[in-house]
Amino acid sequence: MKKILLIAFAVLSLNAFAQTPKFRVNKINNFETRTVAKSKLAERLNQLKGTATANKIKAKAPVAGTTQTYYADYQEYVTGMGILQRVHVKYNIIFGNDGTVSISNMFLRSLAGNDVYLTGKYDEATGEITIDNNQEILNINGMRLYVCKEDGESGIEDPDNEYKLVLDPEKGIVRSADENEYIALFITDGETTELYTDIKDMFYYPEDMFPAAVSHGYSYTDIYGEQQSTTIDIVTIQDMCYIRNLAPKYPDAWIPAVINNNNIYAYSYMIGDDDTALMFGTETEFVDYCTFYYNSSTDTYTGESGIELTDYFYYPAGDASVPEGYYLSCRYTDMTISGLASTSISKIDNSDSEAVSTEYFDLSGRRVNNADKGISIMRMKYADGTTKTVKVIK
Repeated sequence: MKKILLIAFAVLSLNAFAQTPKFRVNKINNFETRTVAKSKLAERLNQLKGTATANKIKAKAPVAGTTQTYYADYQEYVTGMGILQRVHVKYNIIFGNDGTVSISNMFLRSLAGNDVYLTGKYDEATGEITIDNNQEILNINGMRLYVCKEDGESGIEDPDNEYKLVLDPEKGIVRSADENEYIALFITDGETTELYTDIKDMFYYPEDMFPAAVSHGYSYTDIYGEQQSTTIDIVTIQDMCYIRNLAPKYPDAWIPAVINNNNIYAYSYMIGDDDTALMFGTETEFVDYCTFYYNSSTDTYTGESGIELTDYFYYPAGDASVPEGYYLSCRYTDMTISGLASTSISKIDNSDSEAVSTEYFDLSGRRVNNADKGISIMRMKYADGTTKTVKVIK
């Protein structure tokens, strides 16, 4: 039956795969150290976008109650590449009046849509949120996709236990109760069940922790060698920022970056969409980040020479016309961000001397004793009176 499942996915996905140009990749990659040990048998379901609309389940209506909006960061498995980071994803959590809770579904939204909610329970006394098991989010040609807590050792569902989040009443942050536990998406045809993907180490940051995004001009050379221009959004928090639309094919994807010595260092190995990574690299290998150098005379940040931004995804063997391997469908070079002089990005001055004191703050600006789990801000003071702030991720 497993073979039947794989054949069914291959037949359905080849049509969608052929809709846009795909280029096979032979780059050296660093995914070996990031690959999880569990067997991943499910095909790349996001290639079914062209056929999935008619198979969507009816969206679950959220409970009546108080809606809180968050921006979430978490780790997620990407087919063929292992655990990568997805950041600054906007989700709602609705706290019901009867102790129930509705949470925006975080799995395969490119197929299931943005209007599906997962149900759970909220214990106000402990701040604990439990997510119910066996919640269906999608049904494709008789193959059912559902959410359940996963046994991290075996990679199978753990229906006897629920995945738990916890709300910090002071900071307003919702996080995984156990950073090492997984909530997962499973697929079944009624006879065979497979693990498709899983998520761990979730952090939901309240919307009001972040300043408003600021739009800037953005130009680049596309995969066909043509010059293009558009806009990007940047959310800046002291010496860190999130950048949206750096890869315009994925307009909802945010890439985190650190600002140091007036340059922007944008991170690689981020998730652009379901089962798709966004990677910086050269023509032969990927790199951990791309430096955008600031030019005060033109008020621009320019990506370093020889570095490109691409999407990157794995395609399993379907037929002879589409061989198994890694592919990309977009490439961005000569990247330039403009119009930054009016923002705090271009006004940061850091010192390389030894710090005389170090303080830590959460994203809302409250001082903490040490770096919290998730994202914290470390501020160092120097003898000359200058300060330097950097993002700390734990």
